[in-house]
Amino acid sequence: MSARRDAVMLAVLIIAVVLLIWNGSTFFRQISAVGADLGREARTASIALTLNVALILFGWRQYVDLQHEAERRADGERRAAVLASTDSHSGLLNRKGFADRAQVLAERACRLGLDLAIISIQINRFKSINERHGYDVGDSLLRSIAAAMTEALGEGAEIARLSGDEFAVALAVDPEKPGDAEHSAEAAMHAVTTVFTIDDRVIQVGAFAGIAWAPAVDVRIPDLLRRADIAMEHAKSGRSARPVWFDAGMERALIAHGEIEQGIRYGLEHDQFVPFFEPQLDLETGEIVGFEVLARWIHPLSGTIQPDVFIPVAEELGLIGRLSEKVIADALAQAVDWDPKVKISVNISPIQLTDAWLAQRIVRLLTETGFPADRLVVEITESSLVTDIDLARSIVTSLKNQGVRLALDDFGTGFSSLSHLRSLPFDVIKIDRSFVANIHSNRESVAIVRAVTTLASALNVPVCVEGIESEAAHAAVLGLGCAVGQGWYFGKPMPGEQAAEMLVQRGHQEPQAPRTAAAG
Repeated sequence: MSARRDAVMLAVLIIAVVLLIWNGSTFFRQISAVGADLGREARTASIALTLNVALILFGWRQYVDLQHEAERRADGERRAAVLASTDSHSGLLNRKGFADRAQVLAERACRLGLDLAIISIQINRFKSINERHGYDVGDSLLRSIAAAMTEALGEGAEIARLSGDEFAVALAVDPEKPGDAEHSAEAAMHAVTTVFTIDDRVIQVGAFAGIAWAPAVDVRIPDLLRRADIAMEHAKSGRSARPVWFDAGMERALIAHGEIEQGIRYGLEHDQFVPFFEPQLDLETGEIVGFEVLARWIHPLSGTIQPDVFIPVAEELGLIGRLSEKVIADALAQAVDWDPKVKISVNISPIQLTDAWLAQRIVRLLTETGFPADRLVVEITESSLVTDIDLARSIVTSLKNQGVRLALDDFGTGFSSLSHLRSLPFDVIKIDRSFVANIHSNRESVAIVRAVTTLASALNVPVCVEGIESEAAHAAVLGLGCAVGQGWYFGKPMPGEQAAEMLVQRGHQEPQAPRTAAAG
């Protein structure tokens, strides 16, 4: 539109100039013809000439104004483009700006025969800075980090802040010198983790970094950035203080993780998660006193999948509560008619222990399945109590009031064990399998188990030992005063039907018709 207006105004000026020349020549011819005595025609020509001059001046003024407006508009568009590609807090590129500038860098690197490397960096504990010192200090820290990274990496690097605590760097690198990219990543991490003084506060954060590298000739910036992010997540999960290089195995693992995510959702809808029962025996008499319920995923293609594969993913997805409740409900429905002396132990995830309604959910499962509360043992890991001891105490108290028994699981691997035993009413202490694996040959393991059993005896709380897998281990823990044990030496985790058969074979009950499991 502005170009069209310029063309129209220019055409008007040209016409006005042509008329000026025509009218001017007419006027001067008439002056020369009539002399000083101006006639009517001469006065008319004079008026036309004056109007032409006025039109030219007006048109020129409008043309200049339009040019200035076009320049202001172009300048505004340039500023808008800069703002659209710049992070307002740090002054670095934002995600859009990084994608554009990295693509330009890749094209230049391709012409020079160089490769492209992208470094993904995440600040550790940045959120706590905002919470502790306020967002103004957090913004100042971002600007300080941006300045430090810019100085450390130089003009050849394209640096961006992609989100709250995530940064990215694009570099053109010599394909024969892969170490240059790692040196740059280390320099960036050092710039991020240096000590900053902001408003008289000394502030320092940590960082994790991942590096991805590809030939510039056919690189796609989003793909390379995604790979760098994957490598950074590996560095984060491994708590690595050095940059981590991306490799194809990481991507395959991520794809497998995604498949597990989809499979869990599908499996929950189609009852693929079932309870297995691991027998717990009186170590002296060999009598079955209970079963621990362990979740198994019966996958239509992969067969039986162990919980260490899907439990962490279910926790990430926020589905662990739903999965756990389905497995527990199924287990209670199957075991409700077993020998009344046989207890059923179920595990509670640390994430579930942050749910204020957990006790009510467990009581609802007892009501729906008709399972006696005094036969249920809820196992809580020691480390899960650290997050919110007051909430844990409230949940434990509610369960105890309903008659449910409680076990402190993995004792000795968490924190503040004695304070937990003193403040929470546990009925059973379970010693972690890591202390039993080599108990017949390791004096330290013997000392630890003896100390725990002595403490439990003083508190009048029985001890259950996990991971008994040999006759020697059985004899060792029995000699140390442990009351109950479980492990492959007594029997591997099994489906409910096999557990019921084991009880029949050992004379705990008469054979019964199979009971339909409750729907989760």
